[in-house]
Amino acid sequence: MTISRDKMIELEKRTIEEFKIDSLILMENAGMGIFREINQYDSFTIICGKGNNGGDGLVIARHLILSGKIVEVFVVGDKESKEFSKNLEIIKKLTDVKYIKEDNLDELIESIEVNEITVDAIFGTGLNRDLNKFYRTLIDAINIHGNYVIGVDIPSGMDADTGEEYGNCVACNVTYAISDIKKGELLNSNVGELKKIYIGIVRYKDE
Repeated sequence: MTISRDKMIELEKRTIEEFKIDSLILMENAGMGIFREINQYDSFTIICGKGNNGGDGLVIARHLILSGKIVEVFVVGDKESKEFSKNLEIIKKLTDVKYIKEDNLDELIESIEVNEITVDAIFGTGLNRDLNKFYRTLIDAINIHGNYVIGVDIPSGMDADTGEEYGNCVACNVTYAISDIKKGELLNSNVGELKKIYIGIVRYKDE
């Protein structure tokens, strides 16, 4: 079963507003679920946008750090979601957070090359616009230098409904679809291996 972007938004909104399950709980469930899938590795570069996809990435980073793994956290973007901001506040107490600058990707590339795993948590299913030159260059760097790339929910740069790429998208070895596989993920091979992560979204029997 697959789901559209709009239906996923509807289910998340119902879960939060009608059933009063806080968005931070859903984010924690998503991050913990992916952590449990990948904690057999030892070293990680985690690249986070400032929306809720990036917030999931910060939760993953926190649990990996607390498990004694080598973790480097990079952040990119402008406007922060409130859930991202809360998890950023937490992660800063555990490790240094590095900010990706448009004119210098060298530190990020070095981290990607050295560490076993690169986690893509830049953009989620809400992306619906063409990527600018900087983000296309960033994604190219991940694709060229990443040893093994894990996508959080959907590869950054991919449309959740059509699978089309907004300029380019991250080529993942495995993508962990949060709650449900999105329609577009079956239409683009850059998802790699596709797995689902249960997070407790409330749905009715006929959904």
